[in-house]
Amino acid sequence: MKKCVPRDYKIHRHCFTNSYPVIEPFLTEFPNLYVGFTALITYANAKEAREAVRQIPLNRILLETDAPYFLPRGVSKGVCPFSHPGMGIHTLQELSLLKQEDMSTVIATIRDNTTHVYGI
Repeated sequence: MKKCVPRDYKIHRHCFTNSYPVIEPFLTEFPNLYVGFTALITYANAKEAREAVRQIPLNRILLETDAPYFLPRGVSKGVCPFSHPGMGIHTLQELSLLKQEDMSTVIATIRDNTTHVYGI
């Protein structure tokens, strides 16, 4: 990427499911790279992604649903068989827990990050 992408280019690393050591060099090299997390982080067995959330600065994180995939933990397929944008609140809540920040701080920061990347 260093050879092809300008350093200040806005990048959304979609649906990150890996470990912090994998993403850390990209965060260092590209100051406008943001890492998207889905409801996958609501599952305790997603250890690498959950630890990455803890280590990545909040001002570099985006919230995703990746609908219709990644139904949040605790949402029964009998209630809804697929994920949708309304379920983003589950990912927000888990981000808040993992970052040890209140939900209002997390959502405000995520909103600012989204505005920076997408202008919306």
